[in-house]
Order: sequence, then C-alpha cells, then structure tokens
Amino acid sequence: MIVTALLAGAAAGGQEAASAAVRDAYGALRRRISGDGADVEITAALEANESCAGGDRAVVEAAVRRARVGDDVEGQVLAQRVLDAVPSKQVFNDLRHAQGVYTGDGGTVNITFHNNTSQ
Repeated sequence: MIVTALLAGAAAGGQEAASAAVRDAYGALRRRISGDGADVEITAALEANESCAGGDRAVVEAAVRRARVGDDVEGQVLAQRVLDAVPSKQVFNDLRHAQGVYTGDGGTVNITFHNNTSQ
C-alpha cells in the first residue's frame, strides 16, 4: 500500500490542481520514508518517482524496503491518508505481473491457467 500511495501521491502532487490535502499527506509519507535524508539511494528513488510518477515501480519498492517501512504502522496510516486524498482516477493499477486481470464494474470472467512445464 505504501508503494501505491507514493506513486499516486507523486502523480497527483505534480499537477496544478492537486489539493493541499494530497500535497500534505504525500509530504508526510515521504518524510517518513526518507527520514533525515541521509540515505541518498532512498532520496534519489523518491525524486525519480516525483519527476516521472510510476516510471519505475521496482525502484520505489526497493526504496520502501531499504527504509524498512513496509510493515510500519505509521507508514501504513500515512499511505492510507494519501490514497484517501488522491482522486480515485489517479490511482495506478500496475498490472505488469498480473495474470487474468479484469477491471471495470460488473461482468464475469472465466480463466483457465495451464502449467506447460515439461519434466
């Protein structure tokens, strides 16, 4: 959830119409992750995400792991505040690693996965 909040907050925060609530919530989450800013890799990952939101999710995930905030309760609360403040149309659905994805309202999807590995 923290990574999604960072991606969504950076995307929304870079727009002129971004609300103060989005900017404040994102800033608090960013400060929680970057700490005192001494870790240049974390800072660089966050800045890269802000310049091209969602451009490299793996880098953002690595920064969250490096900061050791993935299971942090305060980090989760701050992430939820970002997601609550961001208009829903700006939340990223990263489906690169998904299989059998259906998005939208209603509908039925039947999917069969075959394991075609030879032994």
